[in-house]
Amino acid sequence: MALSRPGFSVYLTIGFPEPARFPQALEALEACVDFYELGLPTARPKYDGPTVRASHRRVVARGLRGLEALRLLERTSVGKPFTLMAYMEDYAGSLRGLMEAAASAGAGCVLLPDLAFDYPGELDRYVEESERAGLRPCFFASSRFPHAWLQRYAALDPLYIYLGLQPATGVELPIAVEKNVRLARRLVGDRYLLTGFAIRHPEAAAALIRAGADAVVVGSAVLRALEEGGVEEARGLACSIHRAVHSAARGAA
Repeated sequence: MALSRPGFSVYLTIGFPEPARFPQALEALEACVDFYELGLPTARPKYDGPTVRASHRRVVARGLRGLEALRLLERTSVGKPFTLMAYMEDYAGSLRGLMEAAASAGAGCVLLPDLAFDYPGELDRYVEESERAGLRPCFFASSRFPHAWLQRYAALDPLYIYLGLQPATGVELPIAVEKNVRLARRLVGDRYLLTGFAIRHPEAAAALIRAGADAVVVGSAVLRALEEGGVEEARGLACSIHRAVHSAARGAA
């Protein structure tokens, strides 16, 4: 699986806003994304912000969680590359099964945002099980990560390194995000740098591309648009950010 540079990704919790409507959401967004990040529903999305947490609760309340969600993907035509997001807490005892299921579903990698925070000793096992299943690893880092961790990630040939720009998804604080992107770029070299958290509008996404990010992922804003305005509103938002990302990259070339 190769990711385009520049790239624009949308995060969706699998099964949101309703399992029956999820395929429609994917289809509506397809023309305006380069790849998807799809979350496996969990009862404890501990490092997500309020909007993403609510999407997990809603899907789980309807009886869909964990690897069961991949059966919904099997019945859905996913027209763009995708990666999965899950929590190591849910799969620490079944990591091999997670990776095998992800590979069978067609994912490029499985992002575990709690891996470095709560399970740092499992990093090597995660890489081994990813590679055993034919996947590449991908890693989450916050702007407060030690520089050595980012450099370690870069040495492990990841599909991408996801730099979280804020403390949680959808929660915006006065942080110098563009400065952090430039620093991360120096640390990871030419590795694929994906940026996200609290990106709500095209101008913010374009600024991150100009600062050195390869791609931007938007989740909370798209989930809110789906909830409040339906697929057309979500598509309009996604398309506007997609255009801004690609325009910014052309301007920086």
